[in-house]
Amino acid sequence: KTPLSAKEIADRMRESEKIRGEITEAGVVFEFERDILIQHFDGKGNQKRRQTRRFQSFTDNRDPVLTMYDDKDPTPVQVEKERKKIRENQVKFLGGGNPTKANAHGDADLILRQIERYGDRFTPQLIGEEIIRERPAYILQYLFNTKQKFEDPLVNLILKHLMIKVWIDKNEFQIAKLDAELMNPLFAIGGLAAKLETFKLTAHQKRLTAGIWADWRVTTHIRGRVLWEWSTIHFRSESTGFKQLRD
Repeated sequence: KTPLSAKEIADRMRESEKIRGEITEAGVVFEFERDILIQHFDGKGNQKRRQTRRFQSFTDNRDPVLTMYDDKDPTPVQVEKERKKIRENQVKFLGGGNPTKANAHGDADLILRQIERYGDRFTPQLIGEEIIRERPAYILQYLFNTKQKFEDPLVNLILKHLMIKVWIDKNEFQIAKLDAELMNPLFAIGGLAAKLETFKLTAHQKRLTAGIWADWRVTTHIRGRVLWEWSTIHFRSESTGFKQLRD
C-alpha cells in the first residue's frame, strides 16, 4: 500500500470535517462540561488574579452556556457577558491585539478549525507518526503560506512566527492533538507598545464516536508586555461528562 503524502493526509482531514458536519446535522450531538482555570501573574511571578469558569458545551454550533463563575452560580449579567465573549472570538483567530488579554480557550478551538477549514493557507509536512491514546496518528507540521494570507495583518504576522504541529488520527483523520508555539518574540502587537514573548498551546481532542471528536484538554502559557508592564497567563481547560443528546 502506497503511503499517503502530507497533502493527501491534510486533504482527508478537511474531508473528515465535512463528514463531522453531516453526522452532526443528522442529529448526533454530545453535551459535556468544560472547566476552565485562568491564572494571571505579574512580572515578579505573583498571582494577581485567578478565574474559574464552567460551561455546558456541545459538539454542534450552539453557544456554550456558563454554569459556574469563580466557583459560584453566575448572574444573568455574567452569563450574557461570557456569551458575548464567545461570539466575539468566533470571528477572531488568535484573540485581541493585547497579548495580556489573549483568549486561550478560543484560540485553541479556532486554530483547530482554521487548519481544518483553511488548509490551503498552510503547507503541511509529514514529520513522523506516533501513538496517541492507543490510536496511531500522523504528525504534520504546518507552515503558513504567505501567498494565501488572511485579511487581518496581525493574524498573518503571528502565523509567520508560529510553529504548528498536528497529530492526525490515521483511521478517522480527525485532529487528536495540536501544538502551537511562537518561535520568535513579536513587538508592537496590534499597534500597541507591546511585546508578545511567549505563546505555547497544547490541545487534545477526544473521540466520542465515529466521526465526532471534541475538545478535551487545553493548556496555554502566554507571556507578554504592554508598555513597561510584564504579565503571564496560565490557562487550563478540561472537558468531562460527555453524553449524547437524545431526541
